[in-house]
Amino acid sequence: MILILLAILLTGMFITNPRYFPFLLILYYVFYDMFDGFYKEDKIFSILRYVLPIILIFFYAIKYNLLQKLDALFVGLLIYLSILWIFNSGDEVITSRNMLTLVITLMMIPIGIHLGNNSEFIIEFEKFNRVILICIPLYIVYANFIGISGFYSDSFSTGFLVTSRMYVVPIVVFLAIHYAISNNDKSWILKTVDIAFILINICILLLNTRRTTFAILAGAIIVYTMFNKRLFFKMLLMIVVLTTALIISFPLYEERLMGQLEQREKIQNLDMYEEEGRVLETKYLLDYHETNRDIGEILFGIRLFDSYDWGTSYFGRDRPIHSDINMIFFSTGLVGILLFCWFFRHYFFRQNSLISFSNKILFYPLLIIFLVVLIPGRFIGTLTYAPLLMLLMSALKFGGQLPESSLDDEEEMEVSIDKA
Repeated sequence: MILILLAILLTGMFITNPRYFPFLLILYYVFYDMFDGFYKEDKIFSILRYVLPIILIFFYAIKYNLLQKLDALFVGLLIYLSILWIFNSGDEVITSRNMLTLVITLMMIPIGIHLGNNSEFIIEFEKFNRVILICIPLYIVYANFIGISGFYSDSFSTGFLVTSRMYVVPIVVFLAIHYAISNNDKSWILKTVDIAFILINICILLLNTRRTTFAILAGAIIVYTMFNKRLFFKMLLMIVVLTTALIISFPLYEERLMGQLEQREKIQNLDMYEEEGRVLETKYLLDYHETNRDIGEILFGIRLFDSYDWGTSYFGRDRPIHSDINMIFFSTGLVGILLFCWFFRHYFFRQNSLISFSNKILFYPLLIIFLVVLIPGRFIGTLTYAPLLMLLMSALKFGGQLPESSLDDEEEMEVSIDKA
């Protein structure tokens, strides 16, 4: 079976070359999510998805002495979540699945810090990024060829890379654009291949008709260009080339796009946005607390990472909470909201003026991506992209920090902007 083969390959590579384990774990989850829909979610596949990676992460952390470097805030958040896991869980399978997913995702932070401090991380990641950039379009062609049902319509399918799993595509495309315009040492053949697959992936995002994926990519490119004015004209040229190619090739995907849009009326009708599920769930969650006035639930949450029954009560179907912000409030209460805010501020918002400029131009676009996906979700519960995002952000920030005295005049200006 494909999933078992992936697990064997991951374990084998960990044993033979543990240094590349974090990179391979990212690939593992992307490929795992491409094929997991072929199999029933039973115990063996739960072990392959959650337990095996956690075991390998644990041994990786021991090998590189990462556990002893965890600070009190990291440990405190895990302890708080573990207490809720014991005393305030919902369905034990749903809660455990999401809890283990979050643990795997958060452990990418100390791993990223280690990689950033001990390797040229962003340079080494390029070849792994290219694998994802190329393999996702090939997989989607395969998914449409064999007839995996589309999420919105039968006109176009992303296979089992549905909803938030597709957030990996704009992240990979953004990094590919950076590599394409900043690396002058690559051959023209390799650059042509990269640009071609960037275009194909953008077409896939267009056909998928998900607003969040476009917001992620657009936000990252805008911030990247603001920080990287020296590459402004290269970026502008690439955008013009990609846009022209999309217009010229429109007849090739027009029918599929129109079929998707027929089923996606709400993204074309602004009057329907007040009926958007994420808007309604926020209103319903506030109404729930206003009606029940249970101080325990307000402070510590209703049920940890299990909102299916709650969704059924308000939406008439087993719709879980989508927004990560709403899910954190629902699951962990005001105490959890404060802990998560403190946690992410500690790791990704403090002392950003010390990040080297070469890392800063990538860190801030990725930070924008992270903030954008918190609103629609689901950072919590998705392993296709969330560990990748944490790994990239932590490696870029902590692997590129400079002493205050080493900042030159240009970076001093950046410091004043950050502090403002």
